[in-house]
Amino acid sequence: MPSKRQQILDWVASGDLAPDQLEHALQITGCVPSAADNLRLLSRVVLACAVLLLCSGVIFFFAYNWDDLSRFNKFIIAQGALLLSLLPLLRVNLQHPAGQASLFAACLLVGALLALVGQTYQSGADTYELFLIWAVLITPWTLLARLPVLWLLLLVLLNLSLVLALDNLSIHQFSAPFTHPLWSIFALNLGATGLWILATQRSTSTLLLRWGERIIALYSLLIITILAIGYVDSWSNTDVLTLPIWLGFSLTWLYLYRLRQLELMMLSALSLAAIILSVVILVQTLADVIALEALFLLLTLTVLGLSTAATIWLRHLSQRAKLPRTSGSTP
Repeated sequence: MPSKRQQILDWVASGDLAPDQLEHALQITGCVPSAADNLRLLSRVVLACAVLLLCSGVIFFFAYNWDDLSRFNKFIIAQGALLLSLLPLLRVNLQHPAGQASLFAACLLVGALLALVGQTYQSGADTYELFLIWAVLITPWTLLARLPVLWLLLLVLLNLSLVLALDNLSIHQFSAPFTHPLWSIFALNLGATGLWILATQRSTSTLLLRWGERIIALYSLLIITILAIGYVDSWSNTDVLTLPIWLGFSLTWLYLYRLRQLELMMLSALSLAAIILSVVILVQTLADVIALEALFLLLTLTVLGLSTAATIWLRHLSQRAKLPRTSGSTP
């Protein structure tokens, strides 16, 4: 279903709405942010920056005064800061920006408190356990609040704990056909992308929801492209499913960001990944067959050709998206 902005542009293109009435129509339908909307956005940005600065101030306070504070005072200050961050929730609910910022600050301070416990008692636990316990402790708040920023924080913590666990436990290889450790990170983020899409498909689209999906999806694309490049670079026989999975992932990407909803930025990222992978395959295939000078010339022409083709395709999609829609047509 077209957005209100696109519907108004369609009316102008079809002659149903005079061009000089376009700006007024966009304003009364809320497609153009008003001064109040801009002020609201600015206040939320300032609030987010204030939360980050306050939490950073608590952490740096401990770092600077570590030797001057007793163990008791350290825990009193850390737990007091955590409780103070939750006090606004007694007056405002989680639908209010202040309540959301309060809960986000509490989630950050839980990590600071865990770091204080580990540094004070020197339990010998690995670093990945800190991030894993941090993620587990904030999961109930995340499920309760259902805030996109908390879901992103939870996913970041899970990624950090998984990466550190692979390093600390010296896990360098899994069983075939997925031997590379990056497959576990790809599976985590691919699952997160799918859950994010399923959970938000019936929700009102917001800027944070859209960018959250894009960030997770782009990270997944980066990982699977790195895996594909690594497979082509060594032509490992154990990870034979790498290129088919990359192809299947790309087809799903086209469905999500070409057919379901046109996202030129996401299609541009896929085009870039395809160009890079194609160049790597060409290098590995022809490096021992033709002269180095001829190979560089061929690579240059290939990059220029593929980049031009991708540009033409994306421009064509952009132009089609601006055309008036008719019933049953697909942009």
